[in-house]
Amino acid sequence: MVVLISVTWAGPSRPAPTVLRELSRRWGREIRAVLLEDPDDEVLDQLEIELVPTWVRLEAPHSDAVPRPGTVRDLEISGTGLDGQGLFLTGAWLETHRRTGALPKHVIDTEFGPRGL
Repeated sequence: MVVLISVTWAGPSRPAPTVLRELSRRWGREIRAVLLEDPDDEVLDQLEIELVPTWVRLEAPHSDAVPRPGTVRDLEISGTGLDGQGLFLTGAWLETHRRTGALPKHVIDTEFGPRGL
């Protein structure tokens, strides 16, 4: 899952949701894309967000899989996914990659898309 944390009031964040929507269509069902726009302070604290936009790859940790490097985060986040369906990120999630700032679409696709896994 790729999560974009963005705010509507910050210039560098403005194009990021459009980039996420375009890439989400390209990625199809391989990767779920989630936009957390204008999140409250509790969500920012849970994900340790200091700059926006921030792109985060989260995976559900599997005890039987080969351990992957990353940070395990205990989350309690609810919202709406890009598909309009309810979204609940609860429990332990493994953060395997993070980037901040306004990044070109090809960088996000390379680092967070199916080939970047």
